[in-house]
Amino acid sequence: MDLADMTWKGVEEYLKKRKDIILPFGAVEEHGYHLPLSTDGDIAIAVAEGLSKRCGVVVAPILWYGVCNTTRVFPGTITADFDSFKAYVSDILRSIADSGFQRLYIISGHLGGSHVSALKEAARSTDLNVLFFDLTKVKSEDILETRAFHACEAETSLMLYLHPEKVDMTHAVDEEIVFDEFSMTSSVKITKSGVWGTPSKASAEKGRALFNRILESFSAGFLPVD
Repeated sequence: MDLADMTWKGVEEYLKKRKDIILPFGAVEEHGYHLPLSTDGDIAIAVAEGLSKRCGVVVAPILWYGVCNTTRVFPGTITADFDSFKAYVSDILRSIADSGFQRLYIISGHLGGSHVSALKEAARSTDLNVLFFDLTKVKSEDILETRAFHACEAETSLMLYLHPEKVDMTHAVDEEIVFDEFSMTSSVKITKSGVWGTPSKASAEKGRALFNRILESFSAGFLPVD
């Protein structure tokens, strides 16, 4: 169920039965030579819609822009300032509460540290019961061969399964994740391609298995209807 496709009367009827809502977040951000700028949002939307079908929870329209500090040097990446993003999200959450919702589930395809911190601070500014479904907490070691990071085996596999028409594996390159322990602005050194990981090991089959694992893990996190 998509909130934007409902009438206000439809929302009113929904709120008589349950008062929870899913809010997905994406980013317009580089994902190497082989994945589109929409990758984070594409994954978040698919997860939100999959959970909606399983659990009957309405999905709010995605918020596409986020805080992208590490990747902002790449053309096409569009980032928001931390404080303005936090303030904007706080406004959205308060308005969702004003509509009558009481519980909100956040799914973010973008998981940069500053972005997630802004989301958590915004959540604390409202009376909503906000739960954060963290993709990094989903067990994947038995599905993937390499560590999930950015434009990597995990994200590439998910996109090969969800949106194969958007992926160009002929341009996929592997780049090692390098951490800069002395940096005060980012713990990860920028790579040439914008990839941190091994997308060459990705497959649609791994993406299918990982996507189903995500839905199973997050479905268990929904609280009972009041």
